[in-house]
Amino acid sequence: MHDYFYGRKRLANMKKKLMTALVTVTAAACLLSACTPAQVTPESSASESETTTTTEASKPAETTPADDPLVIEVKDFANSDKWRVNGDCKATPDKDGKILISERATSNAGIEIPCDAYRGNKVHCKAVVNSANPAITLSLRYNIFGNTSYVNITSIKPVEGVFLVLEGDIDIPENATDIAIYIEANDVKDMLLTTMSVSVVGDYNDLTNTPVAQLKDPSSYDSLKEIYKDLFKMGAAVPATVITNSNDEFKKLVIREFNSVTCENDLKPENVLDTAANLADPEKYNENPAIHFDAAKPTLEFCKENGIQMRGHTLVWHSQTPSWFFYKNYDVNGELADRDLMLKRMENYIKSVTNWCEENYPGVIYAWDVVNEAAGDNGGMRDSYWKQIIGEDFVEQAFKFARKHAPKGVELFYNDYNEYQPSKQQVILDMLKPIAKAGNIDGMGMQSHISAGLMADTYVKAMNKYAEELKVKIHITELDVSAPNSPNPMYDQGTYMKTLFEALVAAKKAGTPLECVTFWGLTDEMSWKSADRPLLFYGDITPKPAFEGVVCAVTGGEIAKPADYVEVESDFTPIKEDYEDQKFIGKPRASSTQKIVGDAFAGDYCLENSGGQAEWDGYSIDISRFIGQKIKFSFAVKSAAPMVCFTGDIDGTWPHLIEVDTSKGEWVEASGEWDVPAGMTSLSLYFESTDMSAFYIDNVVIEVVQ
Repeated sequence: MHDYFYGRKRLANMKKKLMTALVTVTAAACLLSACTPAQVTPESSASESETTTTTEASKPAETTPADDPLVIEVKDFANSDKWRVNGDCKATPDKDGKILISERATSNAGIEIPCDAYRGNKVHCKAVVNSANPAITLSLRYNIFGNTSYVNITSIKPVEGVFLVLEGDIDIPENATDIAIYIEANDVKDMLLTTMSVSVVGDYNDLTNTPVAQLKDPSSYDSLKEIYKDLFKMGAAVPATVITNSNDEFKKLVIREFNSVTCENDLKPENVLDTAANLADPEKYNENPAIHFDAAKPTLEFCKENGIQMRGHTLVWHSQTPSWFFYKNYDVNGELADRDLMLKRMENYIKSVTNWCEENYPGVIYAWDVVNEAAGDNGGMRDSYWKQIIGEDFVEQAFKFARKHAPKGVELFYNDYNEYQPSKQQVILDMLKPIAKAGNIDGMGMQSHISAGLMADTYVKAMNKYAEELKVKIHITELDVSAPNSPNPMYDQGTYMKTLFEALVAAKKAGTPLECVTFWGLTDEMSWKSADRPLLFYGDITPKPAFEGVVCAVTGGEIAKPADYVEVESDFTPIKEDYEDQKFIGKPRASSTQKIVGDAFAGDYCLENSGGQAEWDGYSIDISRFIGQKIKFSFAVKSAAPMVCFTGDIDGTWPHLIEVDTSKGEWVEASGEWDVPAGMTSLSLYFESTDMSAFYIDNVVIEVVQ
């Protein structure tokens, strides 16, 4: 997904503004940077989904006849039966109706609202929260054919002492059960809530008496591992519930299609560190933390029994590592550990984990992601606990320990997202060159959470740059491709997958040391990016055109057009928005929020963009009908941010069509022209800002130059 997340350059100024305003304010920020767009994975999941354990409900969740069936809202937690505890924490309502969530053992522990009646609907989720955690996230959890999936909805960067509104929309799959919206954080500090709600957006789709779909039998599908056996391994990230699932179709699918597996969550530090043992006897485990493999054993056993190799993911990571791990005596209310202590913990953890896996499952794990996501999104290294305590050489130290203790023949990888962007790639290269020179790294892991707008040649150039400058192998470790916003999204996604894999095959044959391609999940509905439909199989494990595209890249042939294929006719109708009808045709980019407000440039209304996880989570307008044409555009914009940019959503480049100086905080008119690149199936333009200030736009016009 992922989480995948946080700059701090405006926190002091933002806090000052907020504290002089109302107590409740709307969305603040994560990932602050200059106005350089990027597809950034949420840090709390970082590019991946999170594990959670739901405890027994503290109260039964039910809806009384007097309630609105389309709205579940809790404003008085002491007297409501619509919420329950999620995970290992303490939830204490007070006399004013607020609720304090404390003693949180894991980052995902908190409270949740069950909402099974909303399957197959879009819902709006909201919470009003005050916390000192670096980031707060609203997430969706559901069961899908016996597997548990987690999807981040929206995140904010809190301002301590201030209540913030956290809200966003999410689509719940039709086949989902055991559905809950929950609040979590990327650390285990307390959270205080005044409100939490879930409401249906639009017309209600009542699926109460509609059974979920039946799973398909994958035994007749083309086998990717056979088709690609002379090129590279084909892998998939697998949640533990696939292995323990009573539906054998998922295991059959893995066995037929893949010869490499990655545990989606079960080998991350949060699930390997033995919280109870370490906290109960910190003196005993102070330098050598206690570990267990309860979560990972089923998948390791499955791989051993079926002759499937595994990528170990991951040893050293800032996310999904409990914060107590970085404190003296594992006490989060005390002081951070010093460098010497953390180096001892790091070495002993790496030694214990790698050796236990080899001793108990010899030969199963063939590669480890030693360090995950240490590069920052805005230049330099990420400001994590690892960096704060050990220093910038913590990555070198981790690889030194891994080389010392990992079993012979097990390959050592660095893994990151947005790794194909030139600016971030250079940060990664600079960080890894000393490690490569010391002979302590074998490969670069390219996560590759991408869209169909990423040019294949750009991606191949990035692979080759890592291989040539570091002299390492390449693994694509977490591939998912968001379906385009086009009239034929599944077909267009399939044609893109064919183009991408043709480029990967050509690169391999030309000498690129690509050894493995791993998809981050099995089905769209199990994906951490389920709304983007980014994988090879539908929820019932029927192959998608994306699967067909991967097959055709090697076997030849064309992807079949579906029966409902829409023939796209030329349409150069101008796009015009003045918001006087209080409507807009665009949509949020990532987790930003839009609403119609007053104080317009012209007329009565304009559009406000606020919230989001980063500056580039702005307002997006689809211009696919203008692909290959020359366009002209104009708009008015106002913001407290120094600059607002109008940007092309082309993965890997994100060109600025225009950069508007908004530093005076007044309305500014802007206009320009742009040659829209040809050869894409879909394209959007979006507004973004150089900081997390809200911005306002009005009188937007985009049209073809005649």
